[in-house]
Amino acid sequence: MCRQGASVIQNQVLKTVPDRSVSAYVVWVPILPTDRGEPGPETLPLVTDRRATHFWDAEGHLPALFKKILGLEQKRWAWDVYLIYPPGTRWDKELPPKPVYWQHQLGGVTRAPRLEGKSFAAVLRKTLATN
Repeated sequence: MCRQGASVIQNQVLKTVPDRSVSAYVVWVPILPTDRGEPGPETLPLVTDRRATHFWDAEGHLPALFKKILGLEQKRWAWDVYLIYPPGTRWDKELPPKPVYWQHQLGGVTRAPRLEGKSFAAVLRKTLATN
């Protein structure tokens, strides 16, 4: 799923929103047994946009932090989530800032829509236009 989500972000969002002020942070996290090491030749080419920076969260700290701000249930981790922040947002506290919008690929989550590239790109454009 995360590979499919990365492709959606590359092809349906970043390619269609050329605004140079956009930054995409792609964080890979070891959640599944097959997630043995940092992203390599099979995953990095999924998001090649120059505005994207890839990170490897080897210890898997971020899913627990993001589940808190997204209001996910206690047993669910925040992975395969796609967040929009307005320009200038900074993470300067213990928890990450709350996004203005998010989508996901998590089963059973109804707090936000499932990932759909066109609608995500539309909200991103609107967020950029209002800031």
